[in-house]
Amino acid sequence: MSKQAELERQLKKVSMEYRKFNAEQQEFAIKEIGRIRLEIIDMLSEYSGSDGTIKKQRLNKLLRELESIERLVRDTGMDALNKVISETASFTNDGIKKSLSDVVGAAAISGVAFDKINKNVLRYMVNRLGADDLVLSDRVWNFAGDQRAELTKVIRSGIIRGDSVNTISANVRKVYDNDAWKIRRLVVTEGNTAHRVATAYSAQQSKVVQAVRVHRGKANRPDHRCTQLELEDRYGMGPGLYKPTDSEIYMMHINCTGYLTYEIDPKYL
Repeated sequence: MSKQAELERQLKKVSMEYRKFNAEQQEFAIKEIGRIRLEIIDMLSEYSGSDGTIKKQRLNKLLRELESIERLVRDTGMDALNKVISETASFTNDGIKKSLSDVVGAAAISGVAFDKINKNVLRYMVNRLGADDLVLSDRVWNFAGDQRAELTKVIRSGIIRGDSVNTISANVRKVYDNDAWKIRRLVVTEGNTAHRVATAYSAQQSKVVQAVRVHRGKANRPDHRCTQLELEDRYGMGPGLYKPTDSEIYMMHINCTGYLTYEIDPKYL
């Protein structure tokens, strides 16, 4: 097997292992945000009377307390995603460092400041402006606001109907269960984008990398941008080959699991 083929194999393995790690990151984020549900349950219990229901007269005051819950979701969500991004950058660059060293040799990573790259990945991800003109904090705040609106709806309806706190609490849990897919999508999108950014940033600093190759995501759909970029020959270097500074290959579409590998300068092969 040629050095180029072996590097391709190893970098693909890093990306496949990252997909598994990202699945763990999704569960982590869901669990972290899910903890806040217990605070809502405690709040409902504090407002309940001896009959296990909440008086309608206390409704407005209770709903105002959801503002603090929304703030907690924002803070917890940002902390979780910052952790996801930082861990992704480290995971990715640890794999890249090993792969380049094993296949090409020490020259491939000479002068590559991986620790600095990891910090720059986090900075880029936090400030990245998406096609929706939103940065990461905007997306988290929107999620928190939407969740508060749903919680307000189920709590208000339950109190007006005279439902027990246990019944209202069960409906609160349904809100969190129904929101899990939104958290998964956010972690898949931001995590995989961070994975590609880390790959591209490291390529920019390595003197042996000539170009990066785009590989479509596991959905394998012709209408997905990652598939289109994999097939496009933009620079005459061959289909799917791009400069590591091409930011379009960092975030190709929402929920994208596409990944990047390296094309090595022939003189290092």
